[in-house]
Amino acid sequence: MGVKYQKEEGVITSLWKVGDKEYWVLVFIGDDWIAVRTTILGKDKVPQSVDFFKELLRSHYSLAEVRYDIDENGNVGSSKTMPAKGLNQDIFSSEFNSVVFAIDYFRQEIAPKFGIEL
Repeated sequence: MGVKYQKEEGVITSLWKVGDKEYWVLVFIGDDWIAVRTTILGKDKVPQSVDFFKELLRSHYSLAEVRYDIDENGNVGSSKTMPAKGLNQDIFSSEFNSVVFAIDYFRQEIAPKFGIEL
C-alpha cells in the first residue's frame, strides 16, 4: 500500500496520497476515545463565502460517515471520534476510511465548485 506512518505516544500519523497530493491522517489514542483527523485545506485558501460553508454542511449531512470541520486555526478538515470501548477492526476501518474518503470527495466535488486549487 505504501502508506508512510509515524508513531508517538498517544498518536499515530500516516501519510496518504489522494489524487496528486499527500495528506497526513492522525489517529489520537486516549483512554476512552479514539479520534481520527486530517487537514484538507489551509485557512489561507478557505473561501469566505456562505455558499462554501453551506456546501460543507450539505455534504456533511448527505454523505454517510463523512464529517467536515474547521479547526481552531481556521483550517478545513475531516474528523471522526469513536469510543475505545467495543472498538473492533471493522468499526475502526470504516471510521478511518471515511476521513480519507472525505479528502477525495472534497478534492473532486467541492473544491472545483469554488475554484479551490489544492
